Amino acid sequence: MSGTKDNVNIEEQNCDCYADSHTRKACPPTRNVTHPLRYYEFTQEEMKALEECDRESFYTRCLPFSAVLATLTYSAIKNDFLRPNQHFGVVPKMAAAMFSGYVLGRLSYISHCDEKLRQLPPSSHLGNIMRKYYADNIAYNTPKEPKK
Repeated sequence: MSGTKDNVNIEEQNCDCYADSHTRKACPPTRNVTHPLRYYEFTQEEMKALEECDRESFYTRCLPFSAVLATLTYSAIKNDFLRPNQHFGVVPKMAAAMFSGYVLGRLSYISHCDEKLRQLPPSSHLGNIMRKYYADNIAYNTPKEPKK
């Protein structure tokens, strides 16, 4: 009788994947999962652009957003729109407001940083990747004209 457990090779029984059959053919191939850019070293220009993005996003977006949200939260607590924590007072809500401002600031600066990285010289691998990514997304998201 073909297909019984006795006829299956011992090597093929060691397949741990979930499949309809217990043959080696049903198992996915083993592959290296190391990212191709894992050991990439940034050039001086790329490092400068990334550091500028980091510094500018912090001072122009994160700090103001955090300050505004913390001030609004504190005034809401003092004017009884929000209640302070019984044990910790205003600290948890203020910390949450400042963290939210930080995250919103970073997220709001992504497009500026993306543009700055796309303006890197053609010799920059990171610049080329960003330009290709941007071109692919623009081509994908651009509405196509209807055929006449």
